[in-house]
Amino acid sequence: MNNTQGIPRIGLLPYSRADGSQYFPQDYLDAIEMVGAEMVPVMHDTPLDTLYPLVISMDAMIFSGGCDIDPVHYGCAREPGCGRIDPRRDQTELALFDLVLGRNIPVLGICRGMQLLNVALGGTLKQDISGHRVSETSDDPIWHDVRLEAGSRLAALAGGPVARVNSYHHQVLDRVADGLVVTARSADGEIEAVEMPGERFFVGVQWHPEKSLKDDAFSANIFKALRAAMR
Repeated sequence: MNNTQGIPRIGLLPYSRADGSQYFPQDYLDAIEMVGAEMVPVMHDTPLDTLYPLVISMDAMIFSGGCDIDPVHYGCAREPGCGRIDPRRDQTELALFDLVLGRNIPVLGICRGMQLLNVALGGTLKQDISGHRVSETSDDPIWHDVRLEAGSRLAALAGGPVARVNSYHHQVLDRVADGLVVTARSADGEIEAVEMPGERFFVGVQWHPEKSLKDDAFSANIFKALRAAMR
């Protein structure tokens, strides 16, 4: 572990507000604390030349949710349904991803974070879909089932082929990047999770397990599995 107390350290990016201020939702902090780890904050204005020492200090990385990724990063024009973007976060997060990938530490992408994994590896996104969130401003989830691919990490963590998950998003993966496999879909066929095959823990989920830690064992199991994968 990367500190003198032997406590594992998990990197985390904050969310951003329209005024540019940054904050860490408490649910993420609760999930990290639950598995006995501490957070390494990676602020959106972190100088790019200081990212490497931060990554060296991490035992795992969570790419968190938040606003939309600028479509320029996956070679598309911005469509009317695309929401607020944060160019500062995009730049920092994409540079961070390359370092995290090279270090081969466990990775969990949540909502925007799953989309970031796909975009960083060369995939694309659908910029606006319906039926997967109450509204842009609502904190209330839509709940629905996802079907999990047999033999996937997530199916093992859920204990079966179907899991009920929350939904807050309006963007999903379109073209899946090389190196990723789809391991969950919703009833309407949209991609709900991806994994990178192999021994490394590299998982992206479209839902927010940090928001449902107290609702089901599956949500907690995802973070426990991330912790177990740390060296």
